[in-house]
Amino acid sequence: MSFVLRAAFWLTVLAFLLPAPEHEGAAQAAARNGGVLPAGYEAAAIENEIGAGEALALAARSAQDVMGFCGRNPEVCEKSSAIAGHVMRQTTHYGSLAIVWLTEKAKEYQQEAPAEAMGARTVARPQAASDFTTGA
Repeated sequence: MSFVLRAAFWLTVLAFLLPAPEHEGAAQAAARNGGVLPAGYEAAAIENEIGAGEALALAARSAQDVMGFCGRNPEVCEKSSAIAGHVMRQTTHYGSLAIVWLTEKAKEYQQEAPAEAMGARTVARPQAASDFTTGA
């Protein structure tokens, strides 16, 4: 449940910060161009525009409403918490099984691949400087 709320919050913040599509900026462009709107633009959209401050206030009120949800609906919150706990336990169980399986497969692969197949690894060792680099 916490993940869903955090995801919704960050998606809202992202949507708020992203620039508006071209058609949504038509009202601002129309105001600069003497009130001429492009063809097919709905005039009702101009009336529904809200500013950043109003959007922030609406978001704060919505967050307060969400915070009080469990107080108004304790049974729903209790069942949602139980469901979230079940999902978390399932994810942990099957995630650990996947990690064990991947680890076993990696060990099998390492045992099957001989050292020669991995290629001989050579280490570069410093050599004595030539006459050209010493200046002699």
